Amino acid sequence: MHPGAEYQPLSASMTSRQIYLLLGSLMITMFIGALDQTVVSTAAPRILADLQGFSLLSWLFTGYMLTSTIVTPLIGKLGDLFGRKLFLIAGVIIFMISSAACGAAPNMESLIIFRFVQGLGGGAIFASVFATLGDMFSPADRGKYIGLFTATFSLASILGPTLGGFITDHLTWRWIFYLNIPIGLIAIPAIWLNLPAKAAGAKVKIDFLGAALLSVASVLFLLAMVWAGDKYSWASLQIVGLLAGAVVFTGIFINQERRHPEPILPLNLFRNQVFLLSNVVVFTFGLGVFALIQYIGIFVQTALGASATASGIVTTPQSAGVLITSILGGQLMARTGKYKAQTFVGTLIIASALALMLTVSPGMPKWQLGAYMVVLGLGFGLVLPSMSLIVQNAVAPRYIGVASSSNQFFRQIGAVMGIAVFGVILAHTYRTEVEARIPADDLAAIEAVSPNFLAELDDPTLRLNKAYWQPIVKDVSALEGGPEILARAEDAQNDAMTAAMKIIFLVALGAAALTAFFVFIMKEIPLRRHTPGTQPGGAPAAAGQGVGRPPIPGQEPGGGGGS
Repeated sequence: MHPGAEYQPLSASMTSRQIYLLLGSLMITMFIGALDQTVVSTAAPRILADLQGFSLLSWLFTGYMLTSTIVTPLIGKLGDLFGRKLFLIAGVIIFMISSAACGAAPNMESLIIFRFVQGLGGGAIFASVFATLGDMFSPADRGKYIGLFTATFSLASILGPTLGGFITDHLTWRWIFYLNIPIGLIAIPAIWLNLPAKAAGAKVKIDFLGAALLSVASVLFLLAMVWAGDKYSWASLQIVGLLAGAVVFTGIFINQERRHPEPILPLNLFRNQVFLLSNVVVFTFGLGVFALIQYIGIFVQTALGASATASGIVTTPQSAGVLITSILGGQLMARTGKYKAQTFVGTLIIASALALMLTVSPGMPKWQLGAYMVVLGLGFGLVLPSMSLIVQNAVAPRYIGVASSSNQFFRQIGAVMGIAVFGVILAHTYRTEVEARIPADDLAAIEAVSPNFLAELDDPTLRLNKAYWQPIVKDVSALEGGPEILARAEDAQNDAMTAAMKIIFLVALGAAALTAFFVFIMKEIPLRRHTPGTQPGGAPAAAGQGVGRPPIPGQEPGGGGGS
């Protein structure tokens, strides 16, 4: 669409039946991506134990998130230019094939490679779903449906942990990936039949160079975050070189975007205060909350000694909280046309939940952590759906895909950075605490029969691999006072894991406080009741109505978007 063209939302040319069929199709598509994320998180400790891959822990999550991050801006822009349909279907197909490969992975390295491919499909799915929703409705009406989509995400989160734990305990973790295939087979024909294709328009020059430059800059930065403090020291030549390379490629990318007629990420958007701050908000949100959730399952199954199924039950209440507030929050935004107050309250609730989590201990009842997760979810549900709506409302309709994908991009960047940082904190703190908490006499006695025991204890998931752990238990139990020695070693592991998680909770609390601050200073633009080029209710505008000056990237026609 050209800047001065009249804009009509999809709903203006669809019947009610078509609208609801399309919404259902999009929800199914979103469900497949959301379910995978929550199921993998619960099954992660058993995957690490079976494949002996704790040293590659962060890559289980960051491999997926890295590729989904770099593909998101390109899919968002291409969807704006050519429609969402083919990109959405392609994303589901890639996701299904790579899921089958993940389920068949023979070792940790191959699983991580397949997760990279899976991330390409997941990135295409999430970039397209929310942008399609933006294409369909005016921002005020969109609030109701964004709440429903967040509720769909929450439903996957509710089912995912428990389902993933049950499958892991009673079948094998491999089936958590195979589960994506039948859902994908339902989603593909549903999208094909119900999502209209975009009519062919004028040929445009696609900014593939800009997409490549942004991808290289993102990969270099994310690799630095994953490897720093683990594979290399922060001051090492490798990490400094990666960060310097990221800065250089970012500079080249900025220069490319200034010159290209159809940039992947129009830089003028960043002059819009709401666009800028909403991306900062989702970055800090991803850094703290999204990254933290990946480690809760490991804590529950190690320090609290829960099974994978029980771990899913403990983390599920968070999703129930999201389900409640996302629906209520979406309806409230649709009625009032405002979002800032509820988003700010949501960040404060998240901070309160993280403060409660600082009190965790190995002997705490599992229901207590579940209660804290409910509080976290209540705040999560007020923040997450509003951010997509805020950024879409702040820009011209022709940039809905770019705005949605940028929001996803910055949230993913924050999450990958947080996962990497939290992984370093967990590994370093756990290792240090275990060594400090096991008495020297106990270590000497154990190492007499199991020389590599201390090195093996660096992996907190060791006890979850019964085939590997039981021989150690047998050898140590044969010692004089062996059962007591073994019990003290296990207590040291539990205490060390708890100490590491408390530091992670504290860092996440700091990120939540920053999120609250940025929401507080963000300017509020009331949600539009109709879309430019249409009359209220979605009907096309009559000649001369609803068509003002051509929109510019950083501002919505009719005012409000500029800084």
